[in-house]
Amino acid sequence: MKAKSIKGTTSEEIKKALTESKDDGFKPTLAIVFISITNNLDALCHILDQEGIQIFGATSSGEFIDGDISNGGIVVLLMDMKPSHFKILLQDYRDKDPEAVAREMSAIAKGLFKNPSFIVSASINTREESETLVGDPLIKSIESVTGKEVIIWGGRAGDDFLFNETVVFTNHISTKRGIIMLVLDGDKILVRGEAAAGLKAVGTEKILTKVKGKWVYEIDHQPAAEMLLKYLGLNFTAEEAEAFYPKEGIMFSVSREQGDPVIRGVGMFDWKEKSFSALGSIKEGDKIRLCLPPDFEVVDEVRGNAEKIHQNEIPEPDALLMFSCVGRLGQFGPLISDEIEGVRKAFNVPMAGFFTYGEFGRTKNGNNELHTSTCCWVALKEK
Repeated sequence: MKAKSIKGTTSEEIKKALTESKDDGFKPTLAIVFISITNNLDALCHILDQEGIQIFGATSSGEFIDGDISNGGIVVLLMDMKPSHFKILLQDYRDKDPEAVAREMSAIAKGLFKNPSFIVSASINTREESETLVGDPLIKSIESVTGKEVIIWGGRAGDDFLFNETVVFTNHISTKRGIIMLVLDGDKILVRGEAAAGLKAVGTEKILTKVKGKWVYEIDHQPAAEMLLKYLGLNFTAEEAEAFYPKEGIMFSVSREQGDPVIRGVGMFDWKEKSFSALGSIKEGDKIRLCLPPDFEVVDEVRGNAEKIHQNEIPEPDALLMFSCVGRLGQFGPLISDEIEGVRKAFNVPMAGFFTYGEFGRTKNGNNELHTSTCCWVALKEK
C-alpha cells in the first residue's frame, strides 16, 4: 500500500494538492480527513468523491501532518488500500441509544470480516450528559459483538475549542450526532498502536469514596475540591474559590486491575458541593494518583516506545495516524510539536492526525479505553 499526506487551508488547496499527488500514477482509494469545523465540508467531500475516493472524516481542534500543526485547516492521509480490505460505516444516533447503534455497526463489521479492526470517531454535543455514552460505553458495545481482544483506535471529533458540537462525515453524509468506523480486514491490514500519556503520577494512592456520574464529591472521605486545592498549594477564601478556574489542566491517573493506568482530567468545580467533574469515566472505589505537568522526559518516553514498536512489531509500515488530546496542547506547549515529530520520525511514513475530545485505544498490557490527555498513534501496513 502506498500513502501520501496532503494539507491546505481551503478545499481548493486540497484539490490542487490531490492533483499533484497523482502525478506519479498514485490512485488513492481512501482518504482520512481531519478538518476545522469552519471549513466547507461539502465542497471537500465533493472533490474527493468525484475522484472515487472513500472518506473517513472528523472535525478537529487543530490538525497536523508530518509535525506541521495547523488550526483552522485541513489534513488528509491518502491511501491506495484495496477496497476489499476496508469498509466505512457511519450512523446517526440522534434519538437513539448510542450503545445500540454501536452494536449494530459492529455486527455489520463482523459480517464483513472475520477479524475486523476498527478506527473510530464520533461527533458529540459536549454540553450534554449523553456525550458520556459515546465514550467507554461505545467501546464496550463494540467488544460485546467482537470480543475484548478486538483492535480499536481513534478519537472523538473536535470543534476548534468551541466545546459545542462536532461533526463526523463520509462521502454523502455528515452528522453532529454520529459514529463513524473505518473497519479494516485484520487478516489483510496490520494495525499496531499505543496509548501514550507519559504523565508522571506522584504521591500516595487515594480512593474516590463518593462519586455520582462524572462528579467526584469525596477522596478518601474528604471533600474532593479541598483535596485538589491542597495538592495545588492554594488557600482560597469562599469568594476566591467561586471564581477559580485552573489555567492548566489538572490530571490524575486511575489504576486498572490489568495494564497501565488511564489518565483523567478535572473539568468544572462546584464549590458549594466541594466537588469537581471528571473528564472521562470514573467510578466510586477507583484508586487515583495526581500527576505532574509533562516535561522533556515525557516526549522522550513516547518517542522511545514508538521506536520499539516499530522495530519489533511493524518494521515496515505504510502509514501513520495520530489522535492527540486537545488538552495536551495546553499542557505541553511547544513540546507538543516535539512529541508529534518524534513519533513520526520513529516510523518515517506519511502521517496525519488531529487534536481530539477523547481518544480510543488499548493501554499497555491492558484494555481498550476512552482516554483523556493521551496521545494515541496507529501504524498501518497492508499485508
